[in-house]
Amino acid sequence: MFRNRLLYIALSGAVSAVLLWFLFAKIDFSDLALAFSRLFVPALAVYAAVALLGAWLRAWRYKWLLMPQPISWGNILLVTFIRNSLIDLLPARLGSLSYIYILNKRLGFRFETATSSFVLAFVLDFLTISPFLIVSLLAVGVGTASISTPLLLAIAAAFLLLVGIVYWKITPIAGLVLGVFRRLLRAAGIEEKRSSRIVIAKFELTIESLEGIRQRGRSIPIFILSLLIRLAKYISLYALFYAFLKGQGYTLQQLSFWVFILGLSGAEMTSILPIKGLAGFGTWETGWALTFKLLGFDPKMAVVSGIGVHFLTNFFEYSLGLASILILVWPYLWKRREK
Repeated sequence: MFRNRLLYIALSGAVSAVLLWFLFAKIDFSDLALAFSRLFVPALAVYAAVALLGAWLRAWRYKWLLMPQPISWGNILLVTFIRNSLIDLLPARLGSLSYIYILNKRLGFRFETATSSFVLAFVLDFLTISPFLIVSLLAVGVGTASISTPLLLAIAAAFLLLVGIVYWKITPIAGLVLGVFRRLLRAAGIEEKRSSRIVIAKFELTIESLEGIRQRGRSIPIFILSLLIRLAKYISLYALFYAFLKGQGYTLQQLSFWVFILGLSGAEMTSILPIKGLAGFGTWETGWALTFKLLGFDPKMAVVSGIGVHFLTNFFEYSLGLASILILVWPYLWKRREK
């Protein structure tokens, strides 16, 4: 396992190095330095404020999903900041599993309670992607750009339908997954082992917890809250995008919000890659630059804005995440020091 981790880190580092070298070959370093020096501070402040609002909305949704077990605003915000900072460190957003670990191991929540709220939040995050993509494609104009096509509209609609069905029928679907899992364990002859029984019991309790959340009847408010979380994310990053490009002579009228969502979606799709750059560096910027170039954006500015936006968002989220980790572990460190 240790060798596999080292191999993954080495491959991720290589991917980052190659892609970042390719991107920096497309621009002069002075272009990036100039963009940072001309950063529009008011728009940067809007980014930070709306990003914090989005984190608060996400924490609010977690509080709803964790009910009836209460959690303080302070603790859930710390968990949310840590989750946001670690989400891109592993492929397929596996870093978000830190949410389950902290709730279960540090804050005393039952595993099934943490897992069921995580699963529903995960599905809701995917469910809110397609509505914005569909509106963006329609607003940009079908067929007016190489990336805006009826095929993409059909794919977005199909994805919305598929994830909507998963959200609607998540309990029976989880039951089917458990049934398949038990058959696999039986076929391997390990169903009766203690570790297998523990996993099955946890799985069953998680399904019960999922059903409990569904029976509380807050599906529509939670979905609306999830739409607001995604909208806050898009607005905050759009403000940061504008903060970089205003100094280059761009106006808000030239930077379509709907085109921006399409470009950002191209960058975020890189998170599903089995191997990506360390913390997403290299792959994220490449996805961003390629998508914006397809949308007719200036290639040099696509690269500069991608590198700048990703660097500042990571700096902001890692700072909040690190501070949150220190706050959470400080009581344990203090107790060990006293001993």
